[in-house]
Amino acid sequence: MLHATRNCDRWWRPAAVFGVYVLVSLVATWPLPIRLGSTIAADPGDPLLNASILLWNATTLPFSSRWWNAPHYHPADGITTFTENLLGVSPISSPVVWLTGNPLLAYNLALLLTWPLSAFAAYLLVRVIAKREDAAFLAGLSFGFSPYRVLALGHIQTAATFGVPLALAGLHRYLERPRPLWLVLFGAAWLQQSLANGYYILYGGLIVAMWLAYFCASPARWKPALSIVAAWALASIPLVPLLLKYRQVHEHFGLRRTLNEITYFSALPGSWFEVSSEVWLWSKWLPEGKDNLFPGLTAMVLVLAGTGALLLGRRRGTAGPVDPGPVRRRPLRVALGVATALSNVAILVGLTAGAVDLTEAGIPFKMRNLNRALAVLLLAGVPLIVMTPRTREALARRSPLVFYAVSTLVMAILCFGPVVRAGDEVMLSPAPYGWLMALPGFSELRVPTQIKMIAILCLAVTAGLAYARLDRLRPRVRTTLFSVAVAGLLLDGWFLGARTADAPGLWPQVEAAGRREPILELPIGPEWDFTATYRAAAHHRRVLNGVSGFDPPHYHALVTGLQARDPAMLAAIASLGPFDIVVSRAADPDGALQRYASSAQGAVLTADDGAHVLYRIPAAPREREMGPIVPITRVEAVRHPAQWALTYDGRPETGWGDHPQKPDGWIVIDLGGMRDVGGLTHNVGEHFLEFPRRLAIEVSGDGVQWERVWEGPTASQAFLAFVREPRNGSLRFTFEARRARFVRLLQLESHPRVWRVSELQVHAPSRAR
Repeated sequence: MLHATRNCDRWWRPAAVFGVYVLVSLVATWPLPIRLGSTIAADPGDPLLNASILLWNATTLPFSSRWWNAPHYHPADGITTFTENLLGVSPISSPVVWLTGNPLLAYNLALLLTWPLSAFAAYLLVRVIAKREDAAFLAGLSFGFSPYRVLALGHIQTAATFGVPLALAGLHRYLERPRPLWLVLFGAAWLQQSLANGYYILYGGLIVAMWLAYFCASPARWKPALSIVAAWALASIPLVPLLLKYRQVHEHFGLRRTLNEITYFSALPGSWFEVSSEVWLWSKWLPEGKDNLFPGLTAMVLVLAGTGALLLGRRRGTAGPVDPGPVRRRPLRVALGVATALSNVAILVGLTAGAVDLTEAGIPFKMRNLNRALAVLLLAGVPLIVMTPRTREALARRSPLVFYAVSTLVMAILCFGPVVRAGDEVMLSPAPYGWLMALPGFSELRVPTQIKMIAILCLAVTAGLAYARLDRLRPRVRTTLFSVAVAGLLLDGWFLGARTADAPGLWPQVEAAGRREPILELPIGPEWDFTATYRAAAHHRRVLNGVSGFDPPHYHALVTGLQARDPAMLAAIASLGPFDIVVSRAADPDGALQRYASSAQGAVLTADDGAHVLYRIPAAPREREMGPIVPITRVEAVRHPAQWALTYDGRPETGWGDHPQKPDGWIVIDLGGMRDVGGLTHNVGEHFLEFPRRLAIEVSGDGVQWERVWEGPTASQAFLAFVREPRNGSLRFTFEARRARFVRLLQLESHPRVWRVSELQVHAPSRAR
């Protein structure tokens, strides 16, 4: 057993503890340690994207113009801002790339080290607070080997959260000994964590703000608080240009998160009782779900035991006359306790069963939401805490145990996102996370459950501090309890070996780095684009494929056209300049993709390595210029007459929509008289998913006899529209000049998306013809 002494100054103890954490990590993640350089941890999805990012960081200069323009999603720029940049992880991975040239080894090693580094950082935090090696060791096991880390195997940015406990350790140490060294530790850890996971610029800032409000509230600590805030601001300066660049690019492309997305990636009450099927012990007892937030049982048992010792133990300084006040206030405390207990029961029932509307013994019980129960909990629970001598004493001396216990609950509640739901029923709206969304930045975070790692950290720290409260146990009992706690924490998070997947190979013969032309890899789509992105980070040529936290607006149309093997899409790409097409034979057993690639105008087969073939496509003519605009007198459509006039009001933010797209859809444009017409612009605004999938354009002089002048799929027009203007997609259609008064658009295919028309323009024939 680790020595429980308060003397923590011996350097070899932390070194030994870190060695133990490394050993446990190697065993827990087996067989990953023997496959670091040849496979990818978890699966060839998000891990490959993260490996690509780390490779890009190692082979380009961070913050340079080239670095901002990661090579996927051609022709869009600023792609690095579409997801995490992982610069906080690169100090581990980049030297490995430089020394070995193996990006898989660099990624897997960095991922593997997040286990012992996270455990060791939590150990240091509790060691600083409690001055106990055994309590600190347990806290490290709880955080570093939590059941949730099984899911974090595929998301290195979630696993790399060791900066948060290191920053908090620096803060606690600075209050003990106000030396600049501890502010440097805090600032460095804060910056590293913010660069490792952008979510923690906000979530990490939240826990630091809570820490300052709790530990530095007294006048005696205002001066060190000012020093901490100054150090915090100084450490955040490097983040300013990074955040400004992210904001600039996101504004340019209109990248934002919707409330539906944020709600979907929020936790449900049952999420804390779900666990991954790969967790060895608890998967036998608990279901697997969407979030799998179960933090383990042992840490919670330690918290309950330590809290009981705090509440039932003798108060400090109780010698002297007995204060009769608590006796006189006992009935009030009992009443508040009953109200608090009943409100907690009501909240639990609401979270598990949803709205309640029943009658028992003639007494109605109704609860549509949690508002009243929460109000009673606050009105009764807060006074109860203030009136309880032991909790009042703990608050007065700023007990770390109280802070981390309350922070655990706060962070767990924030995981519920902007709306607390029980099944499909809304029980609380807005929830506390919804209040945070009023602050800058929080509405752009898609996954509120990312805050779970701070909740799990706070639980681990609370468990370690609670264990330290059990210091009055006999040595033999304490030794037994420590051994049982170690075994329990390891069993809680033990999983059935780290999954690994075959890594994609590079294609040097067909994707030679010497050429500048962009590459299109076929097939395209989520199943293949992770590997294309990874290869692009290796050869540094632009590729049209891509994966990221966001897709550029043009990408959906690009994939739609290519998967449909629309020849017009290849011509649209070529209108931007020459490019190469690489076809994987393994994904093209019948040769259909090769025939499609070879059908491009001027396509030349230039390389074949047996597994892949390369076609070079020359530049094609650019889009035709549109002629002058012909005024529109009236628009009619198949449905929704209140919206017809919005299709030509000059405002792309308004418009007409028909859901879903159906072959019976039509729009008729009246020009008020006979006009020469030769083109049409169909604007869908920012709604890049809602372009019509297949259209016919017809003209008429009398509205009775119609001549069809254009017909076909529209993905190529939508692709070019959002390449030109990412936030205002204008599909352009040109046809041979006709004289007509009416122009009609016919929807020819069914599709589940809306047919959106934000603006319509009819054009006279182009003078450039």
